[in-house]
Amino acid sequence: MKYVIEFSKTGRCAYISHLDLARALLRALRMTGLRPAYSQGFNPHPKMSIALPLSLGQSSVCELIEIEIGEGQTGANAANALNDRLPDGIRVLSVREKPAAYPKPLASYVKAAEYEILCDGIFDANERLAAFFECKQVLIQKTSKKTGQTVEKDIRPDMLSYTVKKELKGWLLCRVTLRAEGGAVLSPRTFFDAFVRNCHSRTDCHSGADCHSREGGNLYVPSITRTAILGDGGAVLSGTPR
Repeated sequence: MKYVIEFSKTGRCAYISHLDLARALLRALRMTGLRPAYSQGFNPHPKMSIALPLSLGQSSVCELIEIEIGEGQTGANAANALNDRLPDGIRVLSVREKPAAYPKPLASYVKAAEYEILCDGIFDANERLAAFFECKQVLIQKTSKKTGQTVEKDIRPDMLSYTVKKELKGWLLCRVTLRAEGGAVLSPRTFFDAFVRNCHSRTDCHSGADCHSREGGNLYVPSITRTAILGDGGAVLSGTPR
């Protein structure tokens, strides 16, 4: 039987790596008496996968993990038992059977994700963010981890939408929807670094000129929280979109 566990990852647990998070969840499952099914072969591994792994240092209120439970077991009513055994900052929101409408791995249905970004030092946020989304291109320099080569990439097609939730003098609180399917997964930090560099650029985006930025800028360290994982047509797979 396959189950979907929805959970949040906040506070200090935002700095738990993807692999350590998987280990923590696996150990908590075993402590509740639930045993995941294992793959066959020389090096068996538990049949569990996170739909859209989160970058280190980012929080989320809508994480999804898919897990197959061994025969003769049931994951119903397991949320409370898991929460009793997980560290503070990781909280299981629901445990449910995987819907029949999603026969393939959940990761294959993910198309986009929504993030809430909070940062200070951004004045005239509405105008600046509107101008940024009006750019025809947003070019970044990206270095391949495999080859070490630096290539230019346009992230504008991966910037889907935004709203400014609150604006105070020098503060920006916004929600952005970014593409997250296949090889086109735009990191919210990459998006934000490009936005900040655009704010410091002399380029006039209102004129339709291209915007140029460099990936990995460290001008600001924003607070980033994933609030929703979206599928085809904006269907909500997890979380609460704006």
